[in-house]
Amino acid sequence: MPFTKTQQSILDFTNLADSQRWTDRNELLSKMESLYSGIDPASQEGVVLCFTLAKIYDDLGEIDKCFSMLCEGNKQHRKGKTDTIDDARTTMSAVRQIFSIRPIASQQVSSDCQPIFILGMPRSGTSLVEQILASHKAVHGGGELKIMGQWCFEYVKHFQNHRDLKLQGYLAQLQNHYFKGLKALTTKKYVTDKMPVNFLWLGFILSAFPDAKIIHTMRNPMATCWSIYKSPFAGTSNGYSCSQEEIAEFHNLYTDLMSFWRSAFPEKIYDLHYERLTTNQVEETRKLLDYCGLNWDSACLEFHKNKRKVDTMSWAQVQLPMYQGSSEAWKRFEKHLTPMKSILNEY
Repeated sequence: MPFTKTQQSILDFTNLADSQRWTDRNELLSKMESLYSGIDPASQEGVVLCFTLAKIYDDLGEIDKCFSMLCEGNKQHRKGKTDTIDDARTTMSAVRQIFSIRPIASQQVSSDCQPIFILGMPRSGTSLVEQILASHKAVHGGGELKIMGQWCFEYVKHFQNHRDLKLQGYLAQLQNHYFKGLKALTTKKYVTDKMPVNFLWLGFILSAFPDAKIIHTMRNPMATCWSIYKSPFAGTSNGYSCSQEEIAEFHNLYTDLMSFWRSAFPEKIYDLHYERLTTNQVEETRKLLDYCGLNWDSACLEFHKNKRKVDTMSWAQVQLPMYQGSSEAWKRFEKHLTPMKSILNEY
């Protein structure tokens, strides 16, 4: 279905706003503000334009105006979400039960494919890390693959209804399902899977693929949570992302689950700190490639020159050379972020 004139205008405005830093008020901004005043704020177009204006106000240093728009945008955006923070609690609880009941032997792997899972909180640097790896000549950047989540979520639902369901007998099925999906993408040996919420399924991943490379991206918690709050995730998922309190609780659930996985699978998870990567690019890139079993490729330092399509909200950022300071941006809004900060365990 083709876009309407209004939809196309909003799409153009959003792409323009995301691809540059606004330095002054101009006629184009006035047009956006006028357009927003005349459309339904609860419509998809209204929500997208609201977040776009918030980004521009942020660039201009209009802190209060930016935050007001974000509050309105999240209020309206939440109406289109079907999952909740309760769903996240339930899923994480079930996963912990599955891997607390009994030891699960790792499945033998018979494939020449080497998956590299890049996971962590959304907005924690997963797109940047994948772009670095996908710039290596031996690596195919798979993007945010739904293959793992589809299978694991179905298994969790069955487990909740049949508590005696034994995972061991299903690991070969998971392997076949996953490798079939990867082979449909590429013939390269190394394939990245950059679905952040695969952190939910680490037990399944490391049981079915004991030699898989697991890169866990970590970023300043407030920077991560703030970035989520100002990012309108598409679709009906990520319902927690529209509330300061629920974002912080989701982050707490995530950190607790990652601690659980580290205990269950010691020395199987590579923690990559976003801030260290941005300040020590060469050293951290070398360590990353070494962990993945990849030879040095200088193209990984010039990831921004990679022309592969990036279908995430970080598409504009990964087209820029490495830069620093983004993890400090939340501090300009600190007076507005007390609900978030008071709940986060790290603060």
